[in-house]
Amino acid sequence: MHDDQPDTRWDVVVIGAGPAGAATAITLAKFGQRVLLVEERIASSFKLGESLPPTSIGLVKHFLGDLEDADQSLPGLFRTAGNVSVWANEQPDVTDFFFTLTGFGLNIDRLAFDKALRSNAVAAGATLLSGVRFESCTPIASPNANWQVWLSSGTQTHMHRARYLVDCSGRRAVVARALGIQTVDNNDQLFAYAQWFSSAGEDNDRYTRVEAAPYGWWYSNRLPGTEGNETQRLVVLHSDKDLPAAKTAARQQGFDQLLDESTHIAPLLKTRGYSPCGAIKGAPANSQRLQDFCGEAWMAVGDAAQAYDPLSSQGMDKALSTGSYAGHMIHYALTDCTQGSSGLGSRNTYVNQYAEQQRQLWQAYVTQRDYYYGIQPRWRDQPFWQRRRHLNTLSSTSLG
Repeated sequence: MHDDQPDTRWDVVVIGAGPAGAATAITLAKFGQRVLLVEERIASSFKLGESLPPTSIGLVKHFLGDLEDADQSLPGLFRTAGNVSVWANEQPDVTDFFFTLTGFGLNIDRLAFDKALRSNAVAAGATLLSGVRFESCTPIASPNANWQVWLSSGTQTHMHRARYLVDCSGRRAVVARALGIQTVDNNDQLFAYAQWFSSAGEDNDRYTRVEAAPYGWWYSNRLPGTEGNETQRLVVLHSDKDLPAAKTAARQQGFDQLLDESTHIAPLLKTRGYSPCGAIKGAPANSQRLQDFCGEAWMAVGDAAQAYDPLSSQGMDKALSTGSYAGHMIHYALTDCTQGSSGLGSRNTYVNQYAEQQRQLWQAYVTQRDYYYGIQPRWRDQPFWQRRRHLNTLSSTSLG
C-alpha cells in the first residue's frame, strides 16, 4: 500500500549506496544537484575485501582524501606491496608495486570503506536514507520531474519525484529489471566461496596472492586491522557453482580439503598459524552486463551496469571511476535539458557518451579476462577451463 505522505522532489535519486552509488552522489552533490542516496541495508554483516592496484590510488584520494598515512588516517585500508600469482606454471610470478608511481596498492575492508564514502556523500550535500528499499518507479510527464519512485521502510511506503534515476544496486540491478532491461551473462556460473582465517601470530605478508587450480582459482590477502589481538586473512575459492568442487567448497570440511591441495596458499596459512573462523560465505562472481546501460532519464552505474570476474581486479576501480563519470554526464545532461536542448535519453550528447563509454569498458574487460584465462595452459581438459574458452567465443559474438 502507498501512503498519503507528501512526496519529495529531487534532481537525482540514486538507488544503492555502495562505492558506485556514493561516488555518483558525491559528484552530483558537489555540482549542487539535489541528490537522494538510498541504501537498503541498515548495516551489512559482511562484504568481501578487495584489492586495488596502484593505478587506483588517485581515485581513492579523490573521494576519501589524503592517503599519506593510509593505515591510520582512513578506516579499512591496508597497503599492499604487490601481487604473487601462481598461474601459467607452478613458479610464483611476483609483481612488485615498489616500482610504480605510488609505490603501493591497497587492500580494503569494504564495510569501513563504504561507510566512509557514504559519509562523504552526506558531507557533500546528498541526503542518505538507510534501511529503505526500492519498490517501483513510473515515468511521468511533469515540468520538474520525470519519475515517481516508491521507496519502502518497514510498513511505510513513500513516493518521491526525481528528474533522473540512477541504478547503483549492484548485480541485482533492481531499477533496470523493473524497467524490463535484460541482463546478459552467457551462462557464466562463477561463484566465490570465502573463508576468513585468524592468527595470534605476526603476518607481515603484504602481497595479494592468486593461485590457479584444476577447478578454478584461489585468492588470499591479509585484511586491514585486527580482530581483538588477532590478524585476519581472507581466502576465496572461485569456481563454477554447478561443479563438484564448488559444492564441496560450500562445506567447511570440503573447503579445508581443497585448500590443502593448493601449493602456495595453504603453506602460507600454516606457516603463520592461521585457523578458520566463522562460516563460509558465498557470492556470485560471474561476468554480466545489461543489454542497455541507460535510457530516458535513467542510468545504470557500477555492477548494476556491468559486473566483472574478480580476476580482473577492476571492480572497485570501475565503481569509483564510472560513478564519477556518470555524475558528470548526468549533471551536464540535466543542465543541457534545462536550457531547452534534447531530452535525457540516447539523443542527449552526454547520456550517449556514457553509454558509449560503458560499451568500450565492456569490450576492454572481456579482452583482458579472456587473455588471462587463456594464458593458463594447465588443466585444459577440466570443465572450468574448457568453459573459459567457450566464454571467450561467446563474448566475441554476442556481447558487442
